[in-house]
Amino acid sequence: MAACAVLALGVVALVASQAQPARADSVGEFTLTPGSGKLTDPQPFSGSLEIPGKCPDGGEPDFNWNSVLTMIVVKADGTEARVQEGITDQAPYTEATSTVSLAAADNPDVVFQSLSSVITGDGTYELRVRCVDNFSWSPAPDAVAPGDPYWSQKITVTGDDWVVGEGAKATNAALIASPPNAEHDQEVTLTATITPAEAAGTVTFLDGGTTLGEAPVADGKAEFKTTTLPLGVHDVVARFTPTDATKFVPSESEPFTVRVRPAQFEMLDDSGKRLPGTPELQRGQTVKLIIRRCEPNTAFTLAMDRNDGTFPGATSDADGTVTWPELTVPDDAVEGISAWKISPVCPGDAESNLDAVPFTVPAPPSGSPSGDPSDDPSGDPSDDPSGEPSDDPSGDTSGTTSGSTGGDSTTGGDSTTGGDSASGGTSTSGGASPSGGLASTGSQIALFSGIGAVVLTGAGIAFVRYGRRNGLLTFGEPRS
Repeated sequence: MAACAVLALGVVALVASQAQPARADSVGEFTLTPGSGKLTDPQPFSGSLEIPGKCPDGGEPDFNWNSVLTMIVVKADGTEARVQEGITDQAPYTEATSTVSLAAADNPDVVFQSLSSVITGDGTYELRVRCVDNFSWSPAPDAVAPGDPYWSQKITVTGDDWVVGEGAKATNAALIASPPNAEHDQEVTLTATITPAEAAGTVTFLDGGTTLGEAPVADGKAEFKTTTLPLGVHDVVARFTPTDATKFVPSESEPFTVRVRPAQFEMLDDSGKRLPGTPELQRGQTVKLIIRRCEPNTAFTLAMDRNDGTFPGATSDADGTVTWPELTVPDDAVEGISAWKISPVCPGDAESNLDAVPFTVPAPPSGSPSGDPSDDPSGDPSDDPSGEPSDDPSGDTSGTTSGSTGGDSTTGGDSTTGGDSASGGTSTSGGASPSGGLASTGSQIALFSGIGAVVLTGAGIAFVRYGRRNGLLTFGEPRS
């Protein structure tokens, strides 16, 4: 009998456990008025709500689930927290729709706590209105109304404010700067990352109360470049302003520290103006060179790349700054890239050492000499001057040359016997003398002309005879 009793109790327990209704999802959305408030308000909801349904009936005459409502907040970790209990206005809730006042005067036994005690950050939170046991307003999870019906609504929290609905999504802004340690006048890139990435809007970059600039957000990023940060330490922030404040909440980044210090090296012209990073220096130009972050109280030597000139040395001060007040570019500086080279090396930053300051030298002016003269300049006389007679000049002077030894020779002039003088005429052996070049040339022409005539005549006679003999050439009868 004892065994049967135990078995019976087990069956009852099993049936009872199986009879417990499963907890359901929301059966609808309730309406909350007003639609906004403060987390720190002592009574979070003091207006009214409307539920689109009725609560379950009880199983006993004095027991029911339709005479008391409880307001619950679902916290960020998913657990529930009751913020307003004992809502009884307009009970019982057996109609298809009920509008209920949340004021304390209309709910004599109401108990509430501020939302700030259960909500700890910005975001969207769910509210639930649940029907509860009229004897226990805080029932255990397994002692709720059958089916656990509840109505839900959402609120969006920003700071101390809440509004009904999912409302604007919270955003987050983060800022980095590159490089974080910049030199004076060096470009610094400020990059803001906005999450969620779909948040559209503009980022304003601020250095304390000074606006550095702004940039639009694209794919969750906004970037701004600046060279205006003065020397010193700057805590820069990025402030996000959404295009549509009903969709996204504004946000501001934590400060990012940017340090700006003097450049490691500078070149100044004779007026004291700072020259650009790799300036063009003219031959003969004088500049001032300053190099910082070197070893303090150290002697430095200086040379010029691609030049054998000598330059003065200098000693760094206690801060590690070494200065050459005057450096002149030599007149024989080679065209192209050059540099002032220092020794020893300046350690500078951990990531770099400095041993040279670059500059460029332009090409020489176009009117300047091109260089050393050539081996055979165009003005140098040639080895064979044009005034010296050629081996066979066009004007033959042999007669004049030979005649110079005999004055008025007896072989030339007007008489072959001596002319007017026994010592010679008025001409040497050249000129019109038979022994001259023209007479010789003429006799040669006559000789060859005669030979040619004889050959042609003989050929003609032979042709005529051959033609007559072979009938190739005939003549008519002689005229009477």
